[in-house]
Amino acid sequence: MWLIFSMLSSAALMVIFKFFARFEIRVFPSIVVNYVTCFVLGNVLLGENNIVSADVWTKHWFPYVVGMGLLFISAFYLMGMGTGLAGAGATSVAAKMSVVIPAAVSLIVFHEKPGFFIILGMLLSVFCVYLMRPENSEDKGNRGLWVLLLVFLGSGMVDTGLNLVKHHFGADVDDYTMSTVVFGGAGLIGLVLMFLRKGQLPGMKELLGGVVLGCTNYASLIAMFGAIGAYKGHTAWFFAVNNIGVVWVSTLISMLFFKEKISKIGYVGLLLAAVAVLLMNVHAFFG
Repeated sequence: MWLIFSMLSSAALMVIFKFFARFEIRVFPSIVVNYVTCFVLGNVLLGENNIVSADVWTKHWFPYVVGMGLLFISAFYLMGMGTGLAGAGATSVAAKMSVVIPAAVSLIVFHEKPGFFIILGMLLSVFCVYLMRPENSEDKGNRGLWVLLLVFLGSGMVDTGLNLVKHHFGADVDDYTMSTVVFGGAGLIGLVLMFLRKGQLPGMKELLGGVVLGCTNYASLIAMFGAIGAYKGHTAWFFAVNNIGVVWVSTLISMLFFKEKISKIGYVGLLLAAVAVLLMNVHAFFG
C-alpha cells in the first residue's frame, strides 16, 4: 500500500508542475508556499502533539531532521538551474537516475543483500529512465553538464537522507512529526530567500498552486517514510521499484493527458521497465 501510494503521489507532483508551466505559475514562490503549507498541514494533523507543543527542538534528532529541509530546498534550486542551463528533459533524467545513490548507500551502510536478479533489475531500471526521456525535451549538448551532476547528487542525497533519518530516528519520532520538521526547515529557508530576492513574492496563482502542491508533497513524504519503514532491510529494492514506478506513471500521464511524445527508444524503455520490475521480484514468484 505504501509503495503504491508513494508512486502515485510522487507522480502527481510532476503532473502539478506541468500545470504550473501551462498556467504560467512561477515555480520558486509556489515552492515556498508549498513548504509553508506542508508545515501548517503537518501541525494541524498532529493536533495537540504539534511540534510547538512537543518542544521538538530540544530532541536529539531535531538538528539532523531539520537539516533535511536544507537538502530539500537546495535540490529544488539545483533543478531550477539545470532546467535553465541544460533543459527540462536532461534535468529530469539526471534527477531520476539518482536512485542509484540511496540504493548503493542501503547496500553498503545497512548491509542489505538484494541478490543477483534484484541488482540486475536496479541497473536496468536506471538505463530505462534514460531511455524514457521525452522526445521533445531540450537538447543543449554539454552545456550545464556540471549542473546536471549536482542535480544527480542533490536528488540522490535527499532520498539517502530520508532513508538515514528514518532508519536512525524512526523509533524516536513518528513520520508526521518528522515530515513536519523537514518541511518546516525547508520553508524557513525558502521564506528568507524569497524575501531577499526581488520580485519573488507569490501572487494568487502561486498561492493556490503552492497549497495544492503542498498537500500532495506532504502526502508523498509520508508515503515514502511509510514505505521505508515497511521495507526495512530492503530499502535498496524499494527505491529502485518506487523510482521506476514514478517514471512509468508520470510518462503515461504525460502521453495521455499532455500529449507529450517519447522517442521510439522510449517505448523500449517502458518495456524494459516492466522487465526490471519483474527481475526485482523474481524471489516473489520463485522464492
